[in-house]
Amino acid sequence: MTRLLAITGRSPYSTTEEAFVQDELETMVRHGVDVVVVPTRMATDVPNAGAVASGLVDHVVGEPLLSPRVALGALRTLLRRPVVSIRAVTGALVASGSWRNLGSNVISVPKALWVAALARQRRVTHIHAYWYAHQATIAMVAGRIAGVPWSATGYRWDIDAGNALDAKIERAAFLRVADELGERLMRARVAASDRPDCPVHLIRTGVEMPPPAPATGAAHAVLCCPGGFVEKKGHRFLIEALQPWVAGGRELELHLFGDGPLRADLETRLEAAGLAEHTTLHGVVDLSVLRGFLREHRPVVVLPSIRTDDGQEEGIPVVLIEAMANSCPVVSTRTGSIPDLVLDGCGWLVADRDPDALRAALEDVAAHPARTAEVVVHARGRVAGEFDRDVSAMRLVELCGSAP
Repeated sequence: MTRLLAITGRSPYSTTEEAFVQDELETMVRHGVDVVVVPTRMATDVPNAGAVASGLVDHVVGEPLLSPRVALGALRTLLRRPVVSIRAVTGALVASGSWRNLGSNVISVPKALWVAALARQRRVTHIHAYWYAHQATIAMVAGRIAGVPWSATGYRWDIDAGNALDAKIERAAFLRVADELGERLMRARVAASDRPDCPVHLIRTGVEMPPPAPATGAAHAVLCCPGGFVEKKGHRFLIEALQPWVAGGRELELHLFGDGPLRADLETRLEAAGLAEHTTLHGVVDLSVLRGFLREHRPVVVLPSIRTDDGQEEGIPVVLIEAMANSCPVVSTRTGSIPDLVLDGCGWLVADRDPDALRAALEDVAAHPARTAEVVVHARGRVAGEFDRDVSAMRLVELCGSAP
């Protein structure tokens, strides 16, 4: 029987991060999987309401990155297995790849040693880390010390960060990616490594599949853009696209979900474009709140993502998967892995940094309601066929159970 220890970034001790990770873990619990969840850090004092309602909280062992309990557990591990502990830690730190990675790995060492002790106490058969960054470093160190196979899931920024990635390729039972771009990047990295046969598995980020529903009559006047206020999300180009609509007196509601370092700049641009009075800033909300909004309003979900000058771009945005699952039309850009989700007939994709093309796509959604309804149905079928969270979660559990 598989007894899984899952290492997260902060979930479920957060209300703003890793909702998709928590979704997957809650699905495992619902299917009766024996799982222990260990957040690396804790953004809140207690687990979020969703974790309590789902029962996930009963499977969580929450400790700060460094606490008396973590320190004591780390010391015990070091005293019981000094040689393998020192080798495991030294190997991870030397392989870090950058000063930034080294810093995050160093501060994660006590947690890794403590997790090794926890894995022994709970008779864990597999350790899985969400993110290839310091979370996977904890899994690698703990797994080596405890003699337990481990694996990790990578998304986008954590692949680019390259945190001890060659060492992780060498030692992981397998590595999981969530989209084709990540798969291409990791297969190339694996092929160039000292272990070219390291298994890389594409397992989608799954979402809840609600009953199908048609778009409402108000959908084309209501736009929803969920995403952090960072350059990669391309909010400025959406504002530029919508300015002529407002100037022409067109009816419009724009709902922005998220927050971030560009909030002040975004508010300034909204005001200058005459969009402020048409825009609602919802801030960061629980995923259940966003889902409720999508189901009630069936808005056009628009994500004007760009490829930044330093090469950052999207994986497959979970918000687009959620929108398609909830029968909302989606408009986005041909960047990152978005085209791997929004196939022909599933939505509208345009070049990034092109507000005119973005506006034209939004106008096409409104001008052809019958075709839009067909696209919505096709998009939902696309998600149901490949992004169902029950299928994704249990496929990961299956791999963890069969890993040598």
